[in-house]
Amino acid sequence: MNELPIVKEYENRIVEILSCDDITECFDEMLQIGARIISGALSQEGKRELADRIRKSVYFLPNEDTAEMLRHIAYLHLMVRLTDSKDFYTEFLAYIDGIRIDERYRFFLLMQARYLSYQKPYIITLESDRLFHKIYKRSKKFYECRLGNVGKFLKLHERRPDQTIILTQQYLTDTHRETHLTNLIAQEIMVSMCQNTFIINTNDLLPVSNVVPLFGIEGHNSMQYLANANNVYIRGLSVPFFQCDDRMPSEDEMNIILSTIMDVRPEYIISCGDHSITASLAAKFIPVIPGYQIAPVDDPQVVRENLLDYRRMIEEKRFWQIRFRVSENKASI
Repeated sequence: MNELPIVKEYENRIVEILSCDDITECFDEMLQIGARIISGALSQEGKRELADRIRKSVYFLPNEDTAEMLRHIAYLHLMVRLTDSKDFYTEFLAYIDGIRIDERYRFFLLMQARYLSYQKPYIITLESDRLFHKIYKRSKKFYECRLGNVGKFLKLHERRPDQTIILTQQYLTDTHRETHLTNLIAQEIMVSMCQNTFIINTNDLLPVSNVVPLFGIEGHNSMQYLANANNVYIRGLSVPFFQCDDRMPSEDEMNIILSTIMDVRPEYIISCGDHSITASLAAKFIPVIPGYQIAPVDDPQVVRENLLDYRRMIEEKRFWQIRFRVSENKASI
């Protein structure tokens, strides 16, 4: 294989890092190695050869201390990226579930796992999906406990029929598909439903706080100029807007968002994004409708009809239908 010298070079350095006493001292180099490997420094065959060599060279003791656990999680994450293996992905999630680590770091690792499954959906199995949702519920419980009692569920008559809120995990320009669909939903709410709306960018699609050393970390983009914006303009409409900073998920920021929601008392919330921890917490006191149920396609007519359908369900207090349809979709993923 022509790549063998490069593979051996990567193997030697990666094994050295995975054997060092403190992996955090190698953080910058790990990021560089991960970026080079994934960006095309090695072919698929080269990646498989590298993974096989690392697997034969690295061993982890059964009773691991913190340093050993950090090396082990970095190893599993790297092996998933190199091999696209269902078994390694399931093992990675099982290790995230069992590792003795602060829950904030566990949530960071879970979102990195989510990114891997978005890029390589074929690595998902029933067991890995079960583990993912188990860990997500654990993270949600952790943040619920940290935030305390934010408020009780608001009944329909306590909520404002003229007000809605859209939670999105990332807000860029209209050429970005998810942002475009968020804008489309906001436009139809204001024009067709004659309701006010408020877009909140929770900025937590791929958290970059509470990081753990890995061979490559995925973050998401955000528009810095929107950090102090009070409004965004969507096809001539001025829409109130708030963007969280990149510390999310942060208890302080989430407290602000949830308190704002309680003050605004919207009829419903639309969550544009999958597994948004903020939307999951907001669902305790306001009905949350998944954005993919409202805008499955880029079609204003479809969005309009779905908004009407869900509003009827809310007004008729048929919340069980919303919950059922959401769980039905999760089961089909």
